[in-house]
Amino acid sequence: MPIVHSGSMRMQNQFRESLLFGFTTLMLIAVFIFDIYTPTAFADHALFAIVVVIATASRFSWLPFVAAGAGTFLTVAGGLGTPWFAELPRWIQMGNRSITIVALWVLAWFAWKRRQAETALQRANEDLEQKVTKRTQELAAVNRTLVREITERVQTEQALRLSQRRLADILDIAEDAIIVTADDRSITLFNQGAVKLFGYDPEEVLGNRIDLLLPERFRIDHPSSINAFAHDSESASRMAQRREMFGLKKDGSEFPAEASISKLSLGERTTFTVIVRDITDRLRTERQLQSLTTELMTAQEEERRRIARELHDDVNQRLALLAIEMTNMLSDPSTLTIQAKETIQSLNQRLVRISDDVRRMAYQFHPSILDDLGLTAALKHMADEWSTKTGIKTVVVQQEIADPLPRDIASCLYRVAQESLANIMKHARAARVELELTCDEQEITLSIYDTGVGFDLKDIRARHPGLGLVNMRERVRSVRGRLDIQSQLGRGTHIIVHIPFSGARHEETTSSYS
Repeated sequence: MPIVHSGSMRMQNQFRESLLFGFTTLMLIAVFIFDIYTPTAFADHALFAIVVVIATASRFSWLPFVAAGAGTFLTVAGGLGTPWFAELPRWIQMGNRSITIVALWVLAWFAWKRRQAETALQRANEDLEQKVTKRTQELAAVNRTLVREITERVQTEQALRLSQRRLADILDIAEDAIIVTADDRSITLFNQGAVKLFGYDPEEVLGNRIDLLLPERFRIDHPSSINAFAHDSESASRMAQRREMFGLKKDGSEFPAEASISKLSLGERTTFTVIVRDITDRLRTERQLQSLTTELMTAQEEERRRIARELHDDVNQRLALLAIEMTNMLSDPSTLTIQAKETIQSLNQRLVRISDDVRRMAYQFHPSILDDLGLTAALKHMADEWSTKTGIKTVVVQQEIADPLPRDIASCLYRVAQESLANIMKHARAARVELELTCDEQEITLSIYDTGVGFDLKDIRARHPGLGLVNMRERVRSVRGRLDIQSQLGRGTHIIVHIPFSGARHEETTSSYS
């Protein structure tokens, strides 16, 4: 259809132009004839201007100039073939025709300028239409994009609200207290676990500072601490680890808790999520377990002492009496044959070795020197025997202790030293061992240092420590002491035990690998 319509319009335009060209030609001829046969001074040839005006209706810009040229030629020709007025000077009639010619070309020039203006206006109109069309298409594309983005945003907001509802449901069923705060420490979220733990309703704490839930000694008064946590990755990593603290309930009571803090940064906005867990029951269980461990170790040590006493006072004494009787039998050789005598001598030697083994077993169970002469003598005796057995040089530095130590502290220090020397013999490959015992009014300190190969403390933290380290840690904890282990590969190991005396101020019992 568009092709047929365009062809029809083209044919109509061609017919119109042909008709206009023919009409212009006929008008030129008619005016020329009228000019020749009806001379009227100058008014007749001025009709050529009408022909030029008619020619401006053509879509061809050259037709007015053709009409003006033809009109000029016919005006001149008409002037030559038309009789002149006798009473008028000839220059007047020539001037009239010159004015007509000038008027024809002025009209042609104006028609040309008008055609240029129309062409420029048409071109500007076409450019404007193209720009409008292009802009309309761009606006339509932007509108479609905007509609799509709005649709996606609506869907995202719906999904976000759904996720928020799901998150709120999850947070509400969580046993731990979950609290979200802004960077100014104002509370923005308070789940049901926090309601149960602290006793506040969400409406009572939302918008308030989290200091409301902390005892005064745990409150952070300096904004620089918050800023450091918000911008320092190392500080944030430390805060993300669970640590023990105390919380403050609505009724003013405090409770032990375990808390970790994480941060979330969205643009310039930073929020902090605090997860709090009540560890009252766990601490009570740990204290009960520590108490049970202490009782077990005490019972173990008492049983060792009892067994050592029975081995030394009963079994070893009976072995000694048996050895004496055999010796008495050998004192009367007339009653024995040579073979019986040799047999009794062999049995007597074996009996002596058994007696020595029993004595050594009794000493390992519980050294009697610890009860008889005290910790200082027991450590010196043990170090000398160990040095003789292993060939490792051992230096013992001890401070004289005026008052006898409590039995549990002396036993703990002796067993720690015994376990340490056993570990050095097995693993350290040391050339020298230093053992130092010092004491003041507050605590007693045992230091054991070896020049061996050492070990990597990270490996100890990553995997479960050996039974020997666990045994030492529990023994020290049972007497409310502190065990520190310092070691580096190739630089030896240093074990330090601090045990406070009864009634002395001391740090919380810890065991650290530093």
